[in-house]
Amino acid sequence: MTPFRLLTFAAFAAVTLPRLAHRGMFVDGVTYASIARNLAEGWGSFWSPSYTANIYPRFHEHPPLGFWLQSWWFRTFGDHLFVERLYALTIALGTAGLMVLIWRRVHAGPAQSGEQHVTGDLEWVAILLWIAVPVVSFALVGNLLETTVALFTTAACWAALNAVAERTKAPPFTPRPQAETRAWTATGWSVISGLCVVAAGLTKGPVGLFPLAAPIAFLRLPGGRHVWRSLVAQWITVGVCALLLWTSGDARASLTEYLTQQLVPALAGQREVSGSLTILKTLLQGVILPMAGACVLAVGAARRFALPSRSMLERALLFFLLGLAGTLPILASAKQAGHYLVPAVPLFAVAAALFIGPTVGEGIDRLGTARRRRAINIVSAVLALGTLAASLSPAIGRDRQRLADLDALASTVPQGQTIGICPESNDDWGLHAWFERRFHVSLDAAGGQRRDWFLWTARAGNGCLPATCAAVTDAGRQLVLMKCRRAD
Repeated sequence: MTPFRLLTFAAFAAVTLPRLAHRGMFVDGVTYASIARNLAEGWGSFWSPSYTANIYPRFHEHPPLGFWLQSWWFRTFGDHLFVERLYALTIALGTAGLMVLIWRRVHAGPAQSGEQHVTGDLEWVAILLWIAVPVVSFALVGNLLETTVALFTTAACWAALNAVAERTKAPPFTPRPQAETRAWTATGWSVISGLCVVAAGLTKGPVGLFPLAAPIAFLRLPGGRHVWRSLVAQWITVGVCALLLWTSGDARASLTEYLTQQLVPALAGQREVSGSLTILKTLLQGVILPMAGACVLAVGAARRFALPSRSMLERALLFFLLGLAGTLPILASAKQAGHYLVPAVPLFAVAAALFIGPTVGEGIDRLGTARRRRAINIVSAVLALGTLAASLSPAIGRDRQRLADLDALASTVPQGQTIGICPESNDDWGLHAWFERRFHVSLDAAGGQRRDWFLWTARAGNGCLPATCAAVTDAGRQLVLMKCRRAD
C-alpha cells in the first residue's frame, strides 16, 4: 500500500501547503492567532484572553482552550506568521493519525467473510476521503477553532471505541487480577474520552460534546456488549469537570460571559443569522457529494461495486450516525456556517471508507503491482510538483493587496500603540485583525480624531479626515498612515 499512502500524503499536501505557504489567511484565523500571540506575550490570561485594546480587550466570544494551546507555539517559536500555520498543520496531522488508529481498532481481529480487502492496510482511504472535503482544508489553512475541536472529538471517539471494545467480561478461568485489569482498562479509556470531550467543549462550546453518544453508537461493534461501564465513566468524567469549572470563580465568570454574549444570542437569532438549513446544505453538497464522487471513481477503477459484508455495513452506519450527532444539533442555532461541521467529517470519512473499502481493494487488484506503482507514483509526483509550484506562485495567496499595503506601512507604524480610524472603517474586521497581528496596533474609531496617528482608508474616503494630519506614507495606496499635530 506504500504507493497509495504516498498518493494520500501528496493529495493532503496539494490542498493545504500552497495556501499555508502564503501570508494571507481568513480573518477569523488572523484574529485567533493574534489572541494566542497576546497570551504568549502576557496580554490577557487563560480565562480572560485579550484581542485589542479597543476591540474585545476581554475576549469571551469563544472558550479559551484553543487560544491557550496555540499560545504555547508562540512561546516556543516566537512571533512569526508561520507559527499559526505550523500549529494548524500539526493539528491536522494529529487528526489524521487518530483516524488511522480508529480504522485499525475497528478492524482488529480476524476478517469476516467478504472483508478480505477491508483491513488496516486501507486506512489511507479514510484519510483521502477526509481531506477531499473542501471545508476541511478551508478550516485547516484558515486556522479555525474547528480543527482543534476535531482533534479532541476524534480522540474522544477513539478512546470511547477502545473502552467499548475492551472486553470487560474475561474468558473462563481468567485469573481475577487479570479480569479486574481488563475492567479498569475500559474505565480508563472512558475517562480519557470524557476529558477529550471537555477539551473540545472548552475550545468551541457545545459543538464538541457529541462524542458523549459514542459509547452507545459503538455498542454494535464486536466486543461491544458491555457499554454501560464506558458510558457511565465517560459521563461522570464530564460532569465532574463541569462541576469543578463551575466552582472556580474565574472559570465560571469566563464561561458565563461566553454563554450570555455568544451562545444564547446565537441560539436566539440575535447574532449573525444565516440560512436555517446552511449546515444541511453544506453536509450534502460539501461533504457527502465529494465523498460520493470519490466512491464513484473507486467503482470505475474496479469496474464493479463490491458489496460490503453486513458487519461492515453496520460499522459504516454507526460512524455515519455518530457524524450526524455532531452535525444535526447545529440546526438549533440561527447562526450556522459550513465549517461548523468539520469535527464530524472524520467520522463521515471513516463511514464512507468502510462502505467503499471492498471495492477499493478489488480496484487495487485489477491494477496489478508494477502497473499500479508506476501509475500511482506518477500521479503523486505530479501532485508534488504542482504543490511546489503553487506554493511559490504569488498569485495563489489571498489578501495580496491588503498585505502589500501593510508592507508599505511596516517601517512607519508605531507598534504597540493605538491609531485612529474613521467610523466607516470600523466594521472592517480584517483591518483590525491584521494591524493587531502584524503590528500589535489597536484601531480606534470612537476617539480616532484625537489620536496622534491616524489611518486613512480608501473605503472611508475623506469624510472624517482630521485637518491637522499629514500623510507619512504613500498617499496613492488603499491604506495611508498619517501623523497628526495636536495642540498642547
